[in-house]
Amino acid sequence: MYKLNIDLLDIKYINNEEVIIKIYYYDLDRLMDNKTIYEIIYLKKEGLIKIKESILNYKYIIIFIIISLSLIYFLSNLIFYVEIVTNDKLMQNKISNYLSEKGIKKYYFKKSYKDILKIKKDILEKYKNEIDWIEIELKGSKYIIRYEPRVITDIKNDNKYQNIISTKNAIIHSMNIKNGQIIKNRNEYVKKGDVIVSGYIYTNDKINDTVKAEGSVYGETFYKVRIKYPLKYKNIVKTNDKNKVLTFKFLNNNIYFFDLKKYKDYDYKDIKLLSNNILPISLVIREKQRIKIYEEDNNYKEAIKKAVKSAKDEILKKLDDYEYIKNYEVLNSIKNDNAVEVEIFFSVIEKISSYLPIEEYKELGNTNE
Repeated sequence: MYKLNIDLLDIKYINNEEVIIKIYYYDLDRLMDNKTIYEIIYLKKEGLIKIKESILNYKYIIIFIIISLSLIYFLSNLIFYVEIVTNDKLMQNKISNYLSEKGIKKYYFKKSYKDILKIKKDILEKYKNEIDWIEIELKGSKYIIRYEPRVITDIKNDNKYQNIISTKNAIIHSMNIKNGQIIKNRNEYVKKGDVIVSGYIYTNDKINDTVKAEGSVYGETFYKVRIKYPLKYKNIVKTNDKNKVLTFKFLNNNIYFFDLKKYKDYDYKDIKLLSNNILPISLVIREKQRIKIYEEDNNYKEAIKKAVKSAKDEILKKLDDYEYIKNYEVLNSIKNDNAVEVEIFFSVIEKISSYLPIEEYKELGNTNE
């Protein structure tokens, strides 16, 4: 190497007969042309030479991607639709004409966030007696305009009279009443529609006053649930192993860039960087999350236990704060094919109260007919 004036960048000994050396690419021809007793084999290119070769090999794909991304960027900044959500045709025309004057119309470029804020402020100022609130939302290449008409609220409307009624068949569990005359008490059974707290205030079967009954009532309700749970079950568990990959999407094809972690099984979510409603191409960041798939092989008792848990979870999803499952009991279980069918009785504490307006005010002293 010294005689050929070739710089030796790296050397790796394999055995007594083989050695791997690294040199500059421009020295390769001189080395290959040199007559020697050793056999010289060219292995591979590295560094900028390798990158340049890769670019040349994929130049048409790269050119296509650049053109596509440029087209996406151009089209993605155009407005293709403007929708004003309202049933008021007159107000719709007023807003539409004003937005057109400000450049928010089809085949015009999208506005910046700062411009949108100014346009909204100007609209509210221009139509201050007609519009109370307005929102201009951008979805893809579409602007959606929603507004709230200005109305004068009649404060007296809040002064309505009402009863508290039951929304379900239940046994009253607890009550928190702020106003009204209690008709039904704790541990009493009520049917759907029964008045629990009346807006009429009685004395000796005569109405002395009519008020707005207020408060909440919780009752014990009952449900019978039938659920089927498989003896063999595939369970998918998400891990904390995640990866973000730049992805070019064309029709149903995906081209990944810098995909350093390749998962066999994974879930994903795409975050759009550039897209277009006309062409089926887009550039996204694909957030991959590796998943593990476990096969469950349950026996009869395990399947029943998991069926009960699954039924409880479904009920709990529908419950709010202060609502809970009081008790449950498995009524019946049958093995059917490759599954267990379980019937479960649930006792649930949940809110059962609702308000029913009193349409007619009864004069003081009148008896309830």
